[in-house]
Amino acid sequence: MRQGTIKVVDAVSKEVVPLPVTPGTSLLAKSSSQLLNELNIDRLRMPASEMPEVIVQDHLLTLQLSPQHLFETWEEGQLKQIHKGIGSVTLAPSGFRFRGRWDQEVEILVLTLKPAVIARCAAELHDANQTELVRCTGKPDPQIWHLGLALEAEFKEGNPNGQYFWESLTNAIAIRVLKQYSTFEPEIQHYSGSLSPQQLKHAIEYISDNLSSQLSLNVLAAMLGMSPYYFERLFKQSVGHTPHQYILQCRIERAKQLLQTTQLPIMEIAFRVGCKNHSHFSKLFRKLTGMAPKTYRNQL
Repeated sequence: MRQGTIKVVDAVSKEVVPLPVTPGTSLLAKSSSQLLNELNIDRLRMPASEMPEVIVQDHLLTLQLSPQHLFETWEEGQLKQIHKGIGSVTLAPSGFRFRGRWDQEVEILVLTLKPAVIARCAAELHDANQTELVRCTGKPDPQIWHLGLALEAEFKEGNPNGQYFWESLTNAIAIRVLKQYSTFEPEIQHYSGSLSPQQLKHAIEYISDNLSSQLSLNVLAAMLGMSPYYFERLFKQSVGHTPHQYILQCRIERAKQLLQTTQLPIMEIAFRVGCKNHSHFSKLFRKLTGMAPKTYRNQL
């Protein structure tokens, strides 16, 4: 099978190795580190089998995609039996040691979160110097479930919404993990008001000047000296839309101007407003205007 992105530490050799898989395992999809180096995705279909003892290197979130089955795991010398079903979520924190066995074919979506992204989000939410995540097995978590599937769908479509959307989903997953699976209660501050006029002007000008590029949530937030978590909330309070929604609207308004004032090919216009391909541009244009770009141009 193709090599996935999941890395673990072999409990015997202490070497970093790909996640051990048995013959018959299918790697249905994997993300590219070019999308973002803080999170990777692997979708696996595995026959009934047993996994040797490993030590988790990064934080692993596993979303169960197949019907209920029995999962047995040996953790700290104790055998645990868990019935997992569609929608259940399992977290194995970095450094966690276990081996497992399951009694039938399973399909899972594995989100590999780098410890650095958890540490960064923790620093944004509170003043704790250390963040410890706790093991969770087979717990229903609709929010993680929907975020994970949205991230996979974005990847499968070639990341048409760009780096900003990917970063936003990654941060949302990391914050959810901190809220639900850590040893403390994050002291989340609740910002009132909105961005200052100067901050808003700076953000809007930056977005306008860089529409043709892959805008980054983390870069935008850092430019204003705040965390991505608070930037998104204050921006929405300021303009009534999330930054992602605002960026999409700006791209379509710029596209309308180019359709009106130039004879550039539609593909060229798509690139100039930051869309990766003609298909994504046409879909977005139709969604926000009710018509295709060509139809819009022809009716002028």
